[in-house]
Amino acid sequence: MVSPLRVSDDRSEAGLQPDILLPCQLGDGLFGGARLQPEKRLQLAVLEDAILTFERSVGVDGARPRRLLAEVDAWLASDATDWPFAFVTICHTLNIDPDYVRAGLRRRRHPDVTTKRRPPLRRDANGTRHQVVVYLTASRRIA
Repeated sequence: MVSPLRVSDDRSEAGLQPDILLPCQLGDGLFGGARLQPEKRLQLAVLEDAILTFERSVGVDGARPRRLLAEVDAWLASDATDWPFAFVTICHTLNIDPDYVRAGLRRRRHPDVTTKRRPPLRRDANGTRHQVVVYLTASRRIA
């Protein structure tokens, strides 16, 4: 009687066996998978909130926007990695270069006159992003 658990001594059969990968072995890239782990989603939400606060506060006069901008600037400038919601920790967890984000926000604060401002992104009720498109040509009527 032949055992179904028999291991083949023939190496040619072993080369034809499919490799089995678990979903957790594929890695959890930032945007490679459709879903992120809940902890990473929370970290991404913290980063998005900081960038949105930065965008809303830069160039606005008033005590509250200045205070919020100072808080975001201090958080972005910090190199601390001692807690899970530090800027550098979030960037490393999400595979984002923190210096690249900082440089981009510096450019947003002091925009170059040669760069064209892009329309803002808005979110609908489901949380998906849509870009607001501004058409430069006049719309034509079809009779």
